[in-house]
Amino acid sequence: MKELLTFMVLLALISCRTKTNAKDSTNNIQLLIPETTGNKRAKWDLDTIEYYSKITKQLGLSDLKKGVDSFEIRAWYNFSFSNSKDLYIIKFIDSTFYISYYRYYLKEFDLKNEKRDRNWNPTTQPVVDSSVSRSALGKTSDLKKFALGNIWNLRSQSELQIPDSVGFNDCDTYTIEVADKKRYNFSTYHCPRGYYDKIKLKDINNFISYFDLIKRLAYNNVFIPYKYD
Repeated sequence: MKELLTFMVLLALISCRTKTNAKDSTNNIQLLIPETTGNKRAKWDLDTIEYYSKITKQLGLSDLKKGVDSFEIRAWYNFSFSNSKDLYIIKFIDSTFYISYYRYYLKEFDLKNEKRDRNWNPTTQPVVDSSVSRSALGKTSDLKKFALGNIWNLRSQSELQIPDSVGFNDCDTYTIEVADKKRYNFSTYHCPRGYYDKIKLKDINNFISYFDLIKRLAYNNVFIPYKYD
């Protein structure tokens, strides 16, 4: 467990880049989220935070914006043309950590049903129709492969200087949330690999690298075969 304890000390001491000085008034948690002042694109981040907060509640998970006892990472994956969505969680408890994999399905808007609720907007009011999950105790040896200490410094796509001429429509969305007792950090990207191929920003590559490491850890320990679909 020596490697794990060393890792946790690193997380406690590392300095994180402040995105905004906002705090949760109830829990006094520092919310490291993109600043919307002078940045209209950051509004998408706030909408995404709210969107996943609603899904989080339906999955029976805690609200990371209120802080956690130790340290937790959640990585969300959403592909435009898939009816299933993925969530990977790394959660530290005392001197060990757990890795979880959730695959969930959202209720779809029925265009053919005239009796449908016309006041319901699935893009802002997600409804979890079903889900399946697996969890397992993490291996301390995995920490040597996943240098997670600098994850607090991840920047969101809305914070980057991206030319207006570069853009994509239907694609995939990646989101990473990080929380401890005092801080909550949020970053999200739409089609990050496409943007990186075009503009080669280091921040985008850093985000992709962390997401891939988290996903690989989940796949190696608690992958859910698609036979559940």
